[in-house]
Amino acid sequence: MGHDENAATSHVLYLGAVESRTNTVERELESRADVTVYATTSTEDALERLAWPDIDCLVVAHRTDQFDGIEAAERVCETHPCLPVILFASPDSESAATRAVGTAVDEFVVHEGPEAFDTLATVISDLSFDDDIGDVHTADPEGPFVANVDAATVDRLLRDGIDRARLEELLHKSRLFDSIFDSIPVHLYVKDEQARHRYVSAGYFGDTLDEFLGKTDPEIGMVANRHARRAYVEDMHVIEEDESVIDKVEYLPMLDQWNLTSKVPWRGPDGDVVGLIGVTRDISERKARQEQVRRQNERLHRFANMVSHDLRNPLQLALLRLELARDADDFEAVAENLDSIERALERIDELIDDVLTLARQGAQVVTKSPVDLDDVVNVTWSSVDAPDATVERDGALGTILGDESRLRQLMANVFRNAIEHGGASVTVRVGPLTSATGFYVEDDGPGFPDAGGDDLFDAGYTTSSDGTGFGLSIVREIAAAHDWMVSATNGTDGGARIEFTGVERPDS
Repeated sequence: MGHDENAATSHVLYLGAVESRTNTVERELESRADVTVYATTSTEDALERLAWPDIDCLVVAHRTDQFDGIEAAERVCETHPCLPVILFASPDSESAATRAVGTAVDEFVVHEGPEAFDTLATVISDLSFDDDIGDVHTADPEGPFVANVDAATVDRLLRDGIDRARLEELLHKSRLFDSIFDSIPVHLYVKDEQARHRYVSAGYFGDTLDEFLGKTDPEIGMVANRHARRAYVEDMHVIEEDESVIDKVEYLPMLDQWNLTSKVPWRGPDGDVVGLIGVTRDISERKARQEQVRRQNERLHRFANMVSHDLRNPLQLALLRLELARDADDFEAVAENLDSIERALERIDELIDDVLTLARQGAQVVTKSPVDLDDVVNVTWSSVDAPDATVERDGALGTILGDESRLRQLMANVFRNAIEHGGASVTVRVGPLTSATGFYVEDDGPGFPDAGGDDLFDAGYTTSSDGTGFGLSIVREIAAAHDWMVSATNGTDGGARIEFTGVERPDS
């Protein structure tokens, strides 16, 4: 997901529960104003999108019987307190305006008639996030720095004397503080009332520590300008409004890094806020694991739908034939029905095998090692149950980096696809690509009816009555696990051609 942070167009996030309505709002707003609208249908998705530092305004739908926009706005603004929020409420939400007072909602627009979008566009223009902070963020090098212990306290300790136990306690706390900031593997920082860095943990940034001290975020230049400006605005909100920001998820495009940030007011001896204390942790690995789990859950959902659909036909056929066999009067009729039941059960067995294979592939990271691709082709073809089919070579494939076991699975599914669609006597040709680092597998069958279409690799897609529709999907999953690109087209002779690019070699 990429976003142009320098674009003049305002970026609006619309949160509503009904997808058809979100599409309408997106279309109507973009036709009336210079805005780009991103639509989500859940608070969780909205928070995920807000991790990017480019959203200027949040518009939240509110329908009394379907979606509590006020509650959603409150939840979002727990971690995005400076984000302008507009409640776009249905006409039947009479109490929404009263409820919204004193909450995270900044403006209220009634969604009644086409003119409501004109009003909404105007409000967005007036309310959008203003992170043009000019020179306000420039730190005053001569400005006061309020420490946790003021001069009067120090003078009193020196005048009245300090016993050994108290001195040891203070030294212990001081050294413990230094030890924490020297070694803790997170970005721990303390900022003064001008949002300047006063203390920064060395364990996180190491040699670049001096780039932080005495500077605000926009002066450092380590992250994108928009992110730095908004971080400064948020810092000043924490300091001036005495409000904490807890567990805010952020994405830094320049660093390709996901962070989890919390900031709390820092109080001086008299209880007044004199700055903030913050901690930022790199959660990129956690986000990667979450994304993997999300993909796996989506895959399981697809499998459940596909299995229930694809198994139903042969199962119903088997049950029907079983009834006919029970009612049959002669041996030949019983045998015919039993043969049909056997074919249906074999079909079910094939579907289950393919679904399990696909489920186990995922996008797992493979352990790559040098593999002789010519040997993979030889071994895989030797197990193909098609004595009249032939395989030809168009040059040596050589040694590549990959997982040999999974490469055999890949080749087996490509070969099976060629035989299912090209016939028992199909000729398969394998060779290296001349225009890219990779290889191709091509047959002399009828080719793909929709060559170049992405749906060729969708699970369950097939044009053959004998195919399960999972073979090329398995191929794509294995290729993705190797960080390869796979594409389908028709060859020079009209047959199906599958190309694999981005293939690594040991000496590359």
